[in-house]
Amino acid sequence: MRIRARIAGLLAAVLAAGALTIVTFTGPASAAAMELRVVTANLAFRQAPGVRQDWTKIGPYADIVFFQEAKNVRLVDVLGDGWIVRQDTSAEDRQGSAVAIRRALVAEIVDFELVKGTDGASCGGEPIMTRWITKLRLRLTNGRPVRLASLHTPPPRCQSGPGSPYAVMADNVVEFANRSDVLTILGADWNKIVDQDPNEIGARTGLKPRGPNSGLRIDGFYVSPAITTRDVRHLEQTGSDHRPVQMHVGIPTA
Repeated sequence: MRIRARIAGLLAAVLAAGALTIVTFTGPASAAAMELRVVTANLAFRQAPGVRQDWTKIGPYADIVFFQEAKNVRLVDVLGDGWIVRQDTSAEDRQGSAVAIRRALVAEIVDFELVKGTDGASCGGEPIMTRWITKLRLRLTNGRPVRLASLHTPPPRCQSGPGSPYAVMADNVVEFANRSDVLTILGADWNKIVDQDPNEIGARTGLKPRGPNSGLRIDGFYVSPAITTRDVRHLEQTGSDHRPVQMHVGIPTA
């Protein structure tokens, strides 16, 4: 009984900290899982002052954030020391998508890289820049390696069938997702209704598409089957024309 009371006290202390919760999932061998809040947020090319305002409506409700349209802001200057930010600021087209995770949740950063989504092109008479999949691989404090990736697929005018920039990027997302069996979470502005599995990305990778049930439904996630998900919803409106989307995920121990 004393041991049970001590364990209950430790769990209460973790819950009070607010950064993460520990949830027990039942199964053949019951195992603890780390529950995290993931958010995907299109910043609509806002600059640092506007993003600082937006961050007050995102940061307190997130443990991992996938950013898109961030080419006018260095996120490391906005988020603060409590966050690890991975954003390539070497060129405008590389800067747009980024990933941030609470520092307290990270045991080790394994790598950070950009995977090309599609080359720059002209769609409907208007150009688009080269699109990149911004990827971060790390090991969480519960011992589990995970891959996190943020991306922004081309707009509707680029969705003209096989060989179009959207189709090419969808193919490259599939290739990237199938490259490893490490647990994966993709957060993005998909420019198609994400839970309807655009271009059969989920069907071709085994990842589960997850999007909100109402409002603008083009922002959302794909996650590995072993990751549990719940409560996909919009956060409060920011200065962007996209409302950030939040989801709770359960990451099993290694």
